[in-house]
Order: sequence, then C-alpha cells, then structure tokens
Amino acid sequence: MMRCGTMSEPLVQPSSPEPSGLGSRVVGLLRRHPVLCLLLLSPGIPEYLTGSSSFAILSLNPVLFLMFVGLNMGLYGPGVILIREAMIRWRKGWASVFLLGFAYSIVEEGLDLSTFFNPNAGPVGILGTYGHLLGVNWVWTVGLMLFHSAISIALPILLFRFAFPALKSQSLVIGKQVYACFTVLFFDSITLFAVVNYWAGPAIIVGSSIAVLTFIIAARRIPANLLAADPNRNARGPRTLAILGALFFPATVLVGGIAAGVNVPPLIPMVLEVILAFLIFRTALRSLGPPSNLTGRTSFAVGLVLPIMAFGIVASVASSPLILVADLAFALFLRRMWNSHSLHPLTLMKTALSFTHTGRTCSRPPDHLASGIE
Repeated sequence: MMRCGTMSEPLVQPSSPEPSGLGSRVVGLLRRHPVLCLLLLSPGIPEYLTGSSSFAILSLNPVLFLMFVGLNMGLYGPGVILIREAMIRWRKGWASVFLLGFAYSIVEEGLDLSTFFNPNAGPVGILGTYGHLLGVNWVWTVGLMLFHSAISIALPILLFRFAFPALKSQSLVIGKQVYACFTVLFFDSITLFAVVNYWAGPAIIVGSSIAVLTFIIAARRIPANLLAADPNRNARGPRTLAILGALFFPATVLVGGIAAGVNVPPLIPMVLEVILAFLIFRTALRSLGPPSNLTGRTSFAVGLVLPIMAFGIVASVASSPLILVADLAFALFLRRMWNSHSLHPLTLMKTALSFTHTGRTCSRPPDHLASGIE
C-alpha cells in the first residue's frame, strides 16, 4: 500500500491514445469485466498464437471450434485465475507462480491430455520416442513445464498487471467464485481425459498427483522475494530486455527438437533447458531496475511473446491464415501496453513533482508506476 501524507491532489496518470469504434467497445468491455482479460490471454497466447489450436477448424466446423475454445478457456482460465489468487492471498512472488505453473502443467499435459506420457500423442512428434523412459516423454515434459509455467501462467498475469495496474493486489474471485473455478477446472479436466482416452497406468497417475501436491506445497512455503527484481541494480535498455525475453521460447521449446535431430543423450537438452530458463529469468530480474522502469518490463514481456507469434505464423499460416487475425489483435494489445508504459521522462518528472510539491513522502511509487515485475 502507498503511504502519503495527503490525497488532496489528483495523481498524474500516463496518457495513452483512446481507442475508437470496435476497439473502444472491446476495451470498455474488458474494463468492466477485467477477468475476461485473463480468460483471453490464457489460453490465447499458448494455444492460438502458437498455432497449437488451429483456426482451420473455424472454417470447417465452427461449432466444433467453439467447443474447443470453451474447453481451452475452462482449462487455462481457472488455472491462471487460481494461481494469481494464490499469489495474492499467500503474499508470494514470481517463484511461487512458476512452481504453481509447474503443477498446472502436470494437470493439463499429464493428467488431462497425457502428452507427457503418450509417445504417440500428436503434438509430441519425435520427442515421443527420444527421451521416453518409464512411461514418460521426459524431454517434452521438461520443456513444456517451463513453457506453461512462464508463458501460459506468468506472462498473462504480468500482462494483466500492465492492463489493470490498480488491480495488481486485488482478488478477482471471492467466496463461491473460487469454488466455481475449481469446479470448472475439474469437469473440464474430466472431459479432456475422456476425449483423449489414454491411460498411463496407476503408478504414473499417482506419481503425477504427488508431484502436483509437492509443487503446491513448495509454492506455499518458499520466500516471497526469492525471484524478486533487484531495484538497486541499474536497469538495462529495453532492447536488451526484449532480447532476453525472446530467447526463452527457443531455449525451452526448440532445444529438445534440435537435440533429438542430432541424437545427443536426452539428459543433455533436459538439463540445458532448465539452466537456460533459469539464467534468462535471473538475468532479466537483475536487469529490470526500480519498479518505475515500466518500459523495461514491457520490453521483456514483448520479447517473451514475439517468437511465439513468429512460430505460430510459420507453422500455421499456410493451412490457417486466420492466425494472422489473432496475431494482429494481440499486436494491437501489445502496442497499447507499450504506449501506456513507455513513459516520457517529462511525464515521470511531472508525476514525481506532484508527490513532492506539498512536501508529501511516499514509501513507493503509485500503482501505475509499479505495475509490473517486482
């Protein structure tokens, strides 16, 4: 909470262009119902920007496409909402979000869709045989756990903070709404499990359930500042932070496929993916500087998603040009975030002066200047 001596003067808010037409109505809808933003970002980023869920079905069978959209939203939506709620209610940081993201990835890709275990699962490809041991596609599993934790869970929460800085520390669901999220996630998982119809065996199911509980307990117990940004370090430039973000997707998703192509021991890409992911995020967190450096935080978020958009276009544009519509919509969203948070130095100075003009002191910047990674 911000502590100030008086609240008689209005805050200076960063200016951003107001949308018009359809964009205005969409933005207005999201402002009235901010939880919809999370429901669109996840699964929008991991499923539709990557091309994992194809837009080609929309033209062939719109009803089936809408059913898949509903199943995806019923899976990703409650997951990201509940993890964000745990972050707020437990007063935890990004390390807990990543651990809960690992738990979520096991529920989705392991217990529901079985891609962690089924060597013949469609998306797995060569990684169904390369690194498959004791009923688990290990190389695929490690890479996808890192991907889901960062891209499916942490990135939507971060972008939501940019879009709604005033809601940074506020719950989106309370009381029965929390139970509703668990209920939707449970029945969606049962439906997907029935559709996939792959039984990995009792040992793997029990082991996966224990792993989920272990990650949840670890997320509850680890210190809140374990992966916090260091405000005392000098911030790196936006280009450097964008490059760091852009390295994450190839480092965690593409390394396994490359390693399988050259047939190196599977343990090598598994360890390499974890090391690279850790180094990327540790370097980024040490390079963000103070909370007021929203340009750097936005640059890192943009860097995380750009390779995903490029991958989805390359992989899907020939069979489903509609992916370009999703990319355009998300690009406009990123542009709005950039315009909102790439503040001119004079704006920052004017904001600071508004807090010192009457001799007030604050323990931290206002919410719109501290809405990102901390």
